[in-house]
Amino acid sequence: MSGDGHYEFNANRIFMWLFIFTAAEVAWGYAGNWLEWGRVLLWGGLIGFALFKGIYIAMYFMHLRFEGWIVKGMILPTPFLIAVILLAISPDVSRNEQLVHEIGSMYDPKTGEVHEFMENTSGRQQGEHEDGEPAEADGGPAH
Repeated sequence: MSGDGHYEFNANRIFMWLFIFTAAEVAWGYAGNWLEWGRVLLWGGLIGFALFKGIYIAMYFMHLRFEGWIVKGMILPTPFLIAVILLAISPDVSRNEQLVHEIGSMYDPKTGEVHEFMENTSGRQQGEHEDGEPAEADGGPAH
């Protein structure tokens, strides 16, 4: 570094630090398996290492360390927006038994049950309610 406060970019030095962080991350993973740490400690450490390496790469290889406050200010809301998107789509991608049904399943609003088309256990025709009425009569999908 020079005395005027200007940082000299040295890719070899940055690569060496990333290599050291990667080696520490691998050692953390192996130590977690040998010592039988809790999942939170093991995965928390691995995610922490990955986050630190990601920030280091962004700061130096994407040259964000040398940018002004306007560019850094535009990047600050990104983690919040990512969290909003993940929380918004989480109900749609959950593997909840009440939400996951085969394609072609039909919801019966009278009973609140979902009828699988492949499953015909009550002797009814497909698309027919327990009382024998067609499913189309109550606004359900037609076949």
